[in-house]
Amino acid sequence: MTPSLLHPLFLAAIATLLLNDHLLKAHFPGVVTGKLSDLAGLTFFPVFLHTLLRVAWKAAGRWSLWACVGATVLGFALVKTVPAATIFAEGILEVFQSPLRGRGVSVRIVTDPTDLVALPLATVCLWLGRRR
Repeated sequence: MTPSLLHPLFLAAIATLLLNDHLLKAHFPGVVTGKLSDLAGLTFFPVFLHTLLRVAWKAAGRWSLWACVGATVLGFALVKTVPAATIFAEGILEVFQSPLRGRGVSVRIVTDPTDLVALPLATVCLWLGRRR
């Protein structure tokens, strides 16, 4: 089974990501707020990606959840270790932030290999999917 985006853990991860990126980082910049975004994002993103996949292809099964976790881990590792990948990811993020540009909303992505410590959180959805 696939965990739902409406699971309390994923809702908490989304709320944490939004709160941290748009409020806490501005008032308390540092290592903790930097890592908090990574932890929340890696918890939430594989399930979000899998939900999009299930909407596009109704037959997406357990294998596709594993593929979404793998894609998330690979993408995150590239963005955090390869400056060109970081620039590319910031360009994508800028497209989504453009409607909010006048409201002071801006999230930056930083190349930081120490963020790779958060990678195990990408597998939380596999554990929750197994429990369902």
